[in-house]
Amino acid sequence: MREQPRGDMLLASARQLLRDEVLPALPAERKHALLMAMNAMSIAERQLRNGDGPEARELAALRELLDDGKLSLADGSRSLAALIRAGEGDPGAPRRAAILAHLRKVGEQRVAESNPKALASKS
Repeated sequence: MREQPRGDMLLASARQLLRDEVLPALPAERKHALLMAMNAMSIAERQLRNGDGPEARELAALRELLDDGKLSLADGSRSLAALIRAGEGDPGAPRRAAILAHLRKVGEQRVAESNPKALASKS
């Protein structure tokens, strides 16, 4: 068992400290850099909280979509890109619906970690 607080909690505390105490004291021309760093911390916090689950689900979905149980995530992504370039995602292609569903699901997961407010405004 890891020490408490966990990494995601530490990042949240550090972000709060930066937001509440450091950001107000910075001159306007320096605030953007701190806000960018705080945003990166938010993404890292969400990734820590989610663990390896999203990548494991993406890999399982790629393996099923490509019918290859031995693919790595990187190789599966490259294979999918090659299929798309070859026209497998074009209108009328038999695998189009499955490819689009996979890309939509993966895209939503990535946005959920990088910019969850964008998904909330989608509803």
